[in-house]
Amino acid sequence: MKTTKTLIAASLMFFITAVGLAQNNQKEPKVNERTFTGITGQAIKESSEVSNVEKLIEEISNEIYKEKLAVAGAGKLSYMLNNKEFIINGVLQKSEIQQRYASKYIKKNTKWNICKNYKMK
Repeated sequence: MKTTKTLIAASLMFFITAVGLAQNNQKEPKVNERTFTGITGQAIKESSEVSNVEKLIEEISNEIYKEKLAVAGAGKLSYMLNNKEFIINGVLQKSEIQQRYASKYIKKNTKWNICKNYKMK
């Protein structure tokens, strides 16, 4: 009788563990995630760059490829640049790179996010 109870208890523990592991291996669905291309932030209305968003995004993309921060043709380029960070294809870039791009593409006293194919919640 004790052996049967022990066997049942061990089987239940194994089953519970297996179910828990299977649930942990499932990816959670990405809820409310959107892909964004454009500029968001403050002081956009006053800026002439807003009328040339496509040109600005293309210029940044070309510079990324030129500097080999991403490989052209290796997949869809994604980035987000602001005054605090620069993320290319999900990889946070070094501070020096972020500062160089921000000083060139983000005007002083603005809080912009310049994005291309960037996934946001």
